[in-house]
Amino acid sequence: MAHTEAQIRQAIKPLLTVHGQLNTSEVKRLLHTVLEFDEDDIIPSNTRVNETLIIQRIGNIVAHQTEIQKIYPEGFLVDKSTSPAVFKLHNPVTNESISQKEVTTLKKATKRFTARKVDWEKVRDQNTEIGDQGEEFAVEYEIDRLTALFGKDSAHHVQHLSRLQGDGLGYDIQSINDDGTIRFIEVKTTSGNLDQPFFMSKNEMSFFHEYKESAFVYRIYEFNKETRHGKIRIINYFDLLSEHIFQPYTWVVKQKNESL
Repeated sequence: MAHTEAQIRQAIKPLLTVHGQLNTSEVKRLLHTVLEFDEDDIIPSNTRVNETLIIQRIGNIVAHQTEIQKIYPEGFLVDKSTSPAVFKLHNPVTNESISQKEVTTLKKATKRFTARKVDWEKVRDQNTEIGDQGEEFAVEYEIDRLTALFGKDSAHHVQHLSRLQGDGLGYDIQSINDDGTIRFIEVKTTSGNLDQPFFMSKNEMSFFHEYKESAFVYRIYEFNKETRHGKIRIINYFDLLSEHIFQPYTWVVKQKNESL
């Protein structure tokens, strides 16, 4: 079934969290990186030449907007005062849109970080049932945290991106901090205690180094698969580096080129 405009609006938020600001054309070009299109989405439009239905629906968000500027509850603002219209990340707590300085900082980090769709270290971890259940537990934890802070209508700020797009993004869940800024969450789950080591791939570490203050590890431990419940420790980027030892664990092995 084709994605609705409401579902597309929800997907635009994680796109803006790593770009800050995009015009309509850029959203159309990049939306596939955060939303997996299905067969119905890519059916050619009957009314828009050279556009698929989902690309048309992106344009409809702007076309159906009657105000020059409108704040959407998903966490962004659309400004129609320019052509093409501009989508801007919006803070639901401060009620302010992202500044140009912040946009520049985000775009530089995004340019340096290259997401990898195939992340074999993470694939190994996520093939386990406990890994999937741990992420679901973390999603529920985040929804409860935001509900306590901002009320029940804040649950839509929590998005389980790895379930939709795989592990190439460098994180599993997107949420917001107490001040409304973006929080990226990588979940690491174990049935053991907090002393159990966990694995981080090169892709994940690259993401953490770029997004620093916004990146967190949710270390879920003593997790019970039957009750789907465990304990949680939230580790920010700086504590991750200062309180943990990083040791190489795997090697990339390639066949030698005999001509060399």
